[in-house]
Amino acid sequence: MTLTAELNQKAKTILIRELGPVDYARFIQQYDEGKGDHTADAHQWLGEESVRTLHEQASQLAADSKLTRPAGAGLLGPAD
Repeated sequence: MTLTAELNQKAKTILIRELGPVDYARFIQQYDEGKGDHTADAHQWLGEESVRTLHEQASQLAADSKLTRPAGAGLLGPAD
């Protein structure tokens, strides 16, 4: 049985050979947990805004022609 470190090294070697170093790095980044606390950060950025409040603000911007609807944005219901 191969040790985990040996298995990881073999996999890395194969992936770099087959994907190249740039695509290998892109592939590995998919599995990086990152740093920080996204939920806490989002609360800091958004404050205590509710989804309803954000929807109301976006609807008002759209009514004032300050916001355009992206293509395919009416997926959850009919367009306003």
